[in-house]
Amino acid sequence: MDKRLDRLASLIGADKVESLKNKTVLIAGLGGVGGTCLESLARSGIGSFLLVDFDRVDVTNLNRQILFVEQNIGQLKVEAAAKRLLSISKEIKVKIFASHVDEELLKNLDGEEIDFIIDAIDSPQAKEWLISYAFYREIAFISSLGMANRLDPTAVRLSTLDLTTGDPLAKKMRSLLRKRNIDLANVPVVCSLEKPVLDGPILASVMNVPSAAGLALAHYCLENLLK
Repeated sequence: MDKRLDRLASLIGADKVESLKNKTVLIAGLGGVGGTCLESLARSGIGSFLLVDFDRVDVTNLNRQILFVEQNIGQLKVEAAAKRLLSISKEIKVKIFASHVDEELLKNLDGEEIDFIIDAIDSPQAKEWLISYAFYREIAFISSLGMANRLDPTAVRLSTLDLTTGDPLAKKMRSLLRKRNIDLANVPVVCSLEKPVLDGPILASVMNVPSAAGLALAHYCLENLLK
């Protein structure tokens, strides 16, 4: 077994650590939430990743997005993230998609073996497509709700979409998914109980809250894969 995972094996058992090497996780969105989730899963022994993000690293990302440093500014996030994974372990397998989450991307994913899907994107329409795709292919998943304009990482919780309140992104998602006849009680989410401290179009953020959400996503993913 990989020696870097000895401490994890002491917690959950060597057989379970070995099983994670054969798992493939898709992460859509490599910002403050998705980046921390990816880092955690990579350091927990997940063997293969499919990474989806259309964006490039900007200097404004560096206050909260764990995957990136100044040298990455201007690079595609998926490319910088892939390099980050290989710096953690050269045994990790990674396939990148520099793309929005849309119908064309989902068609390209049909031939991929996927054990779990992480939705860490901001667009309600893209979240609808990705969640619907997970139901269509019967792939376990979890979705992150809004983490911007908040300060308290201890307010982050695991829940389901039907039980969330006070989150504009969740409200839009509920409307879109009801039209697809998806039971909201079957949509696992990470949400914040903290009311946004700012209103308006500017999405302000500090590392603590999105990273807490990313860790919660990773925890849920690992619990699911180890059942």
